[in-house]
Amino acid sequence: MQAVILAAGKGKRLLPLTEDLPKGMLPINGKPLLQIILEQLKAVNIGEVIFIVNFCQEKIINYFGDGSKFGVKISYVRQKERKGTADAVLQAERVVTGDKFVCIACDSLFENSLLPRLLSNSSKANGVITCREVSDTKGYGVLRLAPDKSNLPSSNPAFNQVLEIVEKPEQAPSNLANFSVYLFPREIFAACQKVKPSARGELEINDAIKMLIDSGQQFTYVKSQDIIDIGTFEQLSEANGIDKRLRL
Repeated sequence: MQAVILAAGKGKRLLPLTEDLPKGMLPINGKPLLQIILEQLKAVNIGEVIFIVNFCQEKIINYFGDGSKFGVKISYVRQKERKGTADAVLQAERVVTGDKFVCIACDSLFENSLLPRLLSNSSKANGVITCREVSDTKGYGVLRLAPDKSNLPSSNPAFNQVLEIVEKPEQAPSNLANFSVYLFPREIFAACQKVKPSARGELEINDAIKMLIDSGQQFTYVKSQDIIDIGTFEQLSEANGIDKRLRL
């Protein structure tokens, strides 16, 4: 299986640290975020990785090269314009060869046990979404789930079906916040091609996921309490403090 890492963004909220450094190259306890992710992918025998790059891409390419010194094979695809996550994922279409692939945002820090659990769910659904329980859902995309049918004889209690990721809802449909680690079916590329700009003018991967679900593709989720998306100085500070615990 291959993995696609979205590493094209600048990380504006982390300026001036990201003035001339891609967000994925920010060090966590002395090691770039992207290197931490690579090591976790290698640990689950994912040996082929595709970086989607743009801002200061040479910093990533010069550091990782072809991936041989990290024990993986790396290729690079440039996102010509940073138009959103759906557009970034779409750039990988010509180099992804399998029916499914792992997709990770470069600013995601998570525990080592997450990827094995993500992959173990690949036979239960077409796609898998990573989420975390949160007490305050403001500022998150929140999972809307299918009604619980675990009391029915014909149901599969192990399958938790996701119907939608609702972005920053006034009334949250659950307390499960979406985080940027996914297992996608190849059909996500066709959906990304159809996505229209959101209210903030970006092509959102959540809209592509909803298209697949509406077309009959089934998505499930895995929960983590040890995952963080690093987009602010506060989150960066927290990440440096909890990195060792997350990767136990």
